[in-house]
Amino acid sequence: MQPQAQVSDSDERAELREKVWGIAQRVTVLLVAAFVGLFIGYQFWGSASQLKEQVSRLEEKVTEREKERDTLKSQMAIVDRDKKEIERKFTDLQARCAAAAPAGAN
Repeated sequence: MQPQAQVSDSDERAELREKVWGIAQRVTVLLVAAFVGLFIGYQFWGSASQLKEQVSRLEEKVTEREKERDTLKSQMAIVDRDKKEIERKFTDLQARCAAAAPAGAN
């Protein structure tokens, strides 16, 4: 009876080794796939710091352009105000000249 116990014991050990080996293979494949995914991700998006620097430079440019726009808008408002004032003075001058012309004609 002992030889059969040894055979079944060695069969169980062989089966256990095969299961452990299969699990080890699966774990290895999963780890390799995970590391490959991380590597590929780093290759594509690892330079995010460069993109952040570029974004900050572009944001500075946008801020500068907004300041320039605001400056130009205030200059336009000043020019419009001055234009209206000059037009009002011109209209007053025309009215005075028109009023003085008939008085001078008499």
